[in-house]
Amino acid sequence: MKLILLAACIIGMASSAPPQMYMEFDLHYAPPQAAQAIPAGAPVGSLEVLLPVNNQRQYVGGPVQGFIKQEIHRADGKDDEIYYPFGFDQPAPAAPAPAAPAAPIPAAPAAPVAPVAPVVVVAAPVAKPSDDDEEDD
Repeated sequence: MKLILLAACIIGMASSAPPQMYMEFDLHYAPPQAAQAIPAGAPVGSLEVLLPVNNQRQYVGGPVQGFIKQEIHRADGKDDEIYYPFGFDQPAPAAPAPAAPAAPIPAAPAAPVAPVAPVVVVAAPVAKPSDDDEEDD
């Protein structure tokens, strides 16, 4: 049983591996499609581009899909990384369904409104529990 579970885990990991490998390059190697993904105002030294590579770690040509990686240095010495995708197909937004014209709602007739008298809430006094302990025995 353990062997079957181990084999299922290995097969599951192998089948879910990404079809492409990505490698980091300097930003000046970025393709023209990546220009729209570069964040405005980011220092150039903190940006890198991740591009697809083949098994020999050579750049794959054709339609380019990748990521712009921005490293943000924090005061506590740790670095945060933000990835901006480019070249991936974005699904077209769904067209809104046409709205049926609403029937006009007749306006309520204006009627004079009488002032409302203030409401005073009076609470009844709460009964005190007796201190008779003999009933509990």
